Amino acid sequence: MPNIITETVNTAGIREQFAEYISASVSRALAETEKGGKCFIAYVDEAPAGYLVTAYQYEREYISQLFVLPGLRGRGVAQVLIKEIVRGGAIEIMASVSDAHEHAPELMHIFEKLGFKKSKGKNMFRCYGDDLWDRWDAFMEKKGSRMCDTLRRQGYSTVTLAEASEELLEQYRHTSETEYHNILNHQHLIMPGAEVTRDVSVLCVREGRLSAYVFAYMPDKYSAIFKTLSSSEALRGSGVVLLPLAEAFARVREKGCEQFLFSMDEVDARANAFRNKVLGNVITKKTQRFTYSYYTGN
Repeated sequence: MPNIITETVNTAGIREQFAEYISASVSRALAETEKGGKCFIAYVDEAPAGYLVTAYQYEREYISQLFVLPGLRGRGVAQVLIKEIVRGGAIEIMASVSDAHEHAPELMHIFEKLGFKKSKGKNMFRCYGDDLWDRWDAFMEKKGSRMCDTLRRQGYSTVTLAEASEELLEQYRHTSETEYHNILNHQHLIMPGAEVTRDVSVLCVREGRLSAYVFAYMPDKYSAIFKTLSSSEALRGSGVVLLPLAEAFARVREKGCEQFLFSMDEVDARANAFRNKVLGNVITKKTQRFTYSYYTGN
């Protein structure tokens, strides 16, 4: 292994040393790190070789960016950077890797080699393209609108998180259904520091009771990330989640959204079949994202 040393820097140091490799997503990660996180640069023979960026929230440290210069990959730089975080003292360190990443096998091998535990993958559905809304409109015209009308006749209605009554929000926060969590508990599962977009997150209600919801946020004005599509266990596979989904789609469309990302756990055969049936009309690309965690025991 070559002589590798690391240095703690601020975000300006990374922007300066790696200006050629700073994409829009890296810029967002650096901006979030300024609210609480760490930055490291690794040097090989005194020359900048790579960097690592983290965000820190709820006693967890998230590896949000890990980069090694192309000519120096495979020489242990990434391992040295990750070890710096492991020594840093956070109770839990987390990272995620998409199987679509060009270096996914290598990254997964490094995390596992360093003692990180791999969790079950999440399905990642990407939806984009010039005909995105045409495809959605075709689905709604063929069957979606009819399904939504049927649900409304059955007494289901929608309301956004921004508009929901305190009584309904209490149900959202405290119901015992597995997928229902407090908004703050959701916060650490999305992009560290990202704000819940309350006017595009939609609850589905019947007779004053929460039946399903779509939890979403917009990291920028052109994109929407749908973190959770969920219904109560008794209603999974029934199609009820289509009603809040259609409302959420209408709202992000009004905002000029041009692409979606769905990040969802496997639930059960009924729910997954329905998701694929509906989202199959707009999905452009499907991948899996795996989460790695390292518990320090501190």
